[in-house]
Amino acid sequence: MPDRPILIFPAATVAARQKAGGGFPGGPGPRPTREEQARRLAARFAALEPVFGVAQPGLEGVDPEQVLVLETIGSVEEFQNVVKRIQGLEWLGDFDAEVAAGDPGFLADGAGPEDLPARIFVLAGNRTAYNEVLALWRQWTTAANEKLPYGYGKLAEAFKYLNDVRPWGPKDRVFATGVVAYWERQLATNDPTIRFEIELWCRGLAEKREAAYARLQAVVTEAGGQCVKQAAIPEVDYHGVLVDVPAPRVREAVQAINAGADTRLLRLSDIKYFAPIGHASLALVGEAAESAHQDLPRPVGDPIVAILDGLPLANHAALDGRLVIDDPDDLARVYQAGEHRHGTAMASLVIRDEYESSEASLSNPVYVRPVMAPGRPDVNGTRWETFPASELPVDLVHRAIRRMFDADGGTPAKAPHVKVINLSLGDAAQPFDRHLSPWARLLDWLSWKYRVLFVVSAGNHLIDLTIPIPQAGIPGLSDVELQAHTLRAMSLQKVRRRLLAPAESINALTVGAGHGQTAPNGAVGTFVDLMRGGALPSPVSPVASGFRRAIKPDILVRGGRRHYAPKILQGTPARTEFEIRNAVAQPGQLVAACHPAGTSNRFTTRVCGSSNSTALTTRAAALMLQRLKDLRTELGGAVVTDAMLSVIVKAMLAHGASWGDWFAFFNQVFQGPDNGMERWRRIKRACSQFLGYGFADFERGTVCTDQRVVLLGCGNLKGEEGHIYNVPLPSALSAQTVKRRLTITLAWFTPINPRHRNYRVADLWFDPPTDYLRVKRTDAEHDGVTRGTLQHEVLEGVDAVPISDDTLMPIQVNCRPDAASKVPLGIPYALMVSLETATPLAVSIYAQVKVKIDALHVPVGVRVPGVIPGR
Repeated sequence: MPDRPILIFPAATVAARQKAGGGFPGGPGPRPTREEQARRLAARFAALEPVFGVAQPGLEGVDPEQVLVLETIGSVEEFQNVVKRIQGLEWLGDFDAEVAAGDPGFLADGAGPEDLPARIFVLAGNRTAYNEVLALWRQWTTAANEKLPYGYGKLAEAFKYLNDVRPWGPKDRVFATGVVAYWERQLATNDPTIRFEIELWCRGLAEKREAAYARLQAVVTEAGGQCVKQAAIPEVDYHGVLVDVPAPRVREAVQAINAGADTRLLRLSDIKYFAPIGHASLALVGEAAESAHQDLPRPVGDPIVAILDGLPLANHAALDGRLVIDDPDDLARVYQAGEHRHGTAMASLVIRDEYESSEASLSNPVYVRPVMAPGRPDVNGTRWETFPASELPVDLVHRAIRRMFDADGGTPAKAPHVKVINLSLGDAAQPFDRHLSPWARLLDWLSWKYRVLFVVSAGNHLIDLTIPIPQAGIPGLSDVELQAHTLRAMSLQKVRRRLLAPAESINALTVGAGHGQTAPNGAVGTFVDLMRGGALPSPVSPVASGFRRAIKPDILVRGGRRHYAPKILQGTPARTEFEIRNAVAQPGQLVAACHPAGTSNRFTTRVCGSSNSTALTTRAAALMLQRLKDLRTELGGAVVTDAMLSVIVKAMLAHGASWGDWFAFFNQVFQGPDNGMERWRRIKRACSQFLGYGFADFERGTVCTDQRVVLLGCGNLKGEEGHIYNVPLPSALSAQTVKRRLTITLAWFTPINPRHRNYRVADLWFDPPTDYLRVKRTDAEHDGVTRGTLQHEVLEGVDAVPISDDTLMPIQVNCRPDAASKVPLGIPYALMVSLETATPLAVSIYAQVKVKIDALHVPVGVRVPGVIPGR
């Protein structure tokens, strides 16, 4: 425990929530007239007639269902209330969408289709339900006014801004999932069958889900294939099926898609998406070697952090006696000597940091649940760890987490004390593209349900980088010049450098790799450090945003320095292409490793990537959990309950993050023709996509000094409420022109509504107080920091301000509904506030704030020795 512990706020004052800014200014915008809508969409409605009319009732007498899509321009809220009024119509969800070609009537002067805020509503309905929708459409187009009968007003609003109406078709089912490219790769292997995932629309009733699965099974069986496994998790709107389909049938599907046609499988209305089977994206493992090992004290107690990964080498000298391995699927039977790669490396980083750091090992054991195993051999005969081919990754993770926290009959929960779960892996087959993956939705729901923090890897992109300089000119570039060229090359690859599922999860803390490590580079030979050792994002990092442009990754943490090798190009090119190539000369973070032949338990290797960064973040979380338990003995420490630990740690991990001086550097790197506010916003967005909230500084965010004070508040906030915390300001700052920094971090877990475009049920936020200390926002844009479940604001200033002994600076945390009409339960949150000066003052600002906080904890009339009331 530090000599100067974090200070705990007294209980918050409850108030009505503040008014939130934002929204869609001026309404949805222009629209065609009702007559223009009727003419333009007549053909669209006519095209639906055969879709709903050809399918006749089956032998059971049930009117078959189809999936209908209504695409609107702008936002139409509470539309699902209309759906409930139409018998036979079921709400399946609404999503943000892109408009390929909008009617000119929707476009303001100078705008193009890409500027239109589109939204699609997806409904399941039978012929009877469609007839009612059609009748209402005709009534709206022919009535004396644009009104519909009572209760259908939102449908009239949708008709006004309706851009398209169509069935959910084959292109929707393969769009953005990458399944066609996956099918083509698998067809090239000449395997007789191809395994992939089908996501069905997750119907609200179990009997409808069973009927949908039966229809899929019939079509797959007719094609000569089989359904291997299914899993339904209604809470996250997921119904997945693992299927094997003969290669000739898959080839027919690819040909049909390319020709704009379909097959019976492609047009099955129960199918939401076709998707590749999960393929793990892991840290890069280098050459292994024998290494000395330092014996460290053995852990005691229950696990408080967990790892979901490959199976570690449990008897390695660095790990022996430090892991609680739970392998109910017996994945250990699949492993051979030398194949315990990724799980061993991640367990090593979580338990003891990098070897060169000489840090103490964790004092609690670590719970490990294997969810990966060696897969098929590659061209070199090496079997790399990936998700088991017989499993749906979403279902596997779901079962693993339930086993940790829920008793099953006479079997107790396996790891009920765990507060943080490490996921140093991602699904390379599911790069994030606007819509949340089932895996991300699962983590969000489980995080809320069990009050557990998932620390997730942002993913690695092992793609070539092109520098527009001849190879002979690379050594002559300055550090700044080469760094700038590398960042611009990464930015040009943004479409390929997306987050990998489940990194877009909004309740999770997503970690990107920083280009850093404890050890020096060593001999690099012909390899090139494209970042020249700078504290910048790793060249393998994503350049991305999260769901609805939320800041992701949240933080960067050192993940090793990855070097690149120049490729040999023909002629005398004006550019240099760099590729990743494994070699002994590569640097990286030194970790425990398995011996290729299994004859030593003291092997080590060097690894790089966001997997490492995630593991080191989980290690930091474990240390923070220990300190938080010690903090319970401090004044006000009773609020640090077990139920609040995970969300407090989420705030603590991010609290020390900042961009530092990188905004000025990015302003030079990404120069453009625009100036003023537009340029400022563009550079801010670039910084957020590369840096998130910045490099984490776990000590700065949690350790108090004479010139830095950190305060903590937490609680459960109801919808439409606010909690006010008062920060006592130190009088030592009065009239001082010293540079000061105010950092405020708000973290929370939200329930989810997976069928709503806004998704998160609860929106929490604060408005930073700027006047009291005359500070201004630095780092991320104000409208970007409130889109997820982590608002992190850094404010700085130097102006002199008057501060009296009783000056209190209020910070109000607010809660409002987002993807629901109301917030059903109290939302757990943590608020961290720190105030620090760049140079020390004559008086400790920590001591001054502590005296005032202690006094605020004491009820009026109660005297505490050494505390002057009101001071």
